[in-house]
Amino acid sequence: MRLLPSTLLILLLAGAWPATAGTWQFVTEDFPPFSYPAADSGPGAAVGAGPLAEVVRSVCARLGQRCPITVRPWRRALALAEAGQVDGIFTVIRSPRRERAFHLTRMLVSSRYGLYGLETNTFVYHQPRDLAGHRLGVYGPSGTSIVLDERLAGVPDVRVEQVADNRRLLRMLAAGRFGRDGLAVINQDVAWQLIDALQLDNLREVGVLEPVAYGIGLSRRSVDKAAFERFAEALDAAIADGTVPAILRRHQLEPAY
Repeated sequence: MRLLPSTLLILLLAGAWPATAGTWQFVTEDFPPFSYPAADSGPGAAVGAGPLAEVVRSVCARLGQRCPITVRPWRRALALAEAGQVDGIFTVIRSPRRERAFHLTRMLVSSRYGLYGLETNTFVYHQPRDLAGHRLGVYGPSGTSIVLDERLAGVPDVRVEQVADNRRLLRMLAAGRFGRDGLAVINQDVAWQLIDALQLDNLREVGVLEPVAYGIGLSRRSVDKAAFERFAEALDAAIADGTVPAILRRHQLEPAY
């Protein structure tokens, strides 16, 4: 039997992207510019928006998979995803701790962890030992706090306070809650956006801790390896055909791939 080209194409695509009936529930956090609540979210849990939410929806559409995304406080989102009560989570860094809990996609967006202080603070950061004797605030537990803990290994007399969200972290820093010489460690893109949105004109960047990249995690407790590989293949295809690059360009983010 001869197959028409269109029929053959449909069969090839079906073989490349097997149907995965059902729903994968994703969670994210309020982490602008990477993810944030949709402006038109109704009552209850906010709907996830932003560039990584757009990437997830694009990949799921290729797979014929329903993938609702909700915004939750990061600690709650992480606990749900680690327990397999939801199927996917973003944004995540690549680290041994995250890889134990999640199948991780390739990293999608690049950024940096910056250090911020009061405008009157003359401190300039060059290396981890410069932080000896300082009081630091950081959003956590999070990828940022994981990296900070690693960088502070062996640095004496550093006091670290974890704060529940980045908005509160920067407000505390601006109000002098970490002291006149206190510092906050926060993603650079997030800091620039929040400093502008919250009009915290008395803060400045004092250095860059290190580069960072973010991707998407699928829970090892609820998503098997074969299903994850289908997701990863669809993501690769969305990068190759320009879908993901177009999303990142529109949001003025730097790709990590």
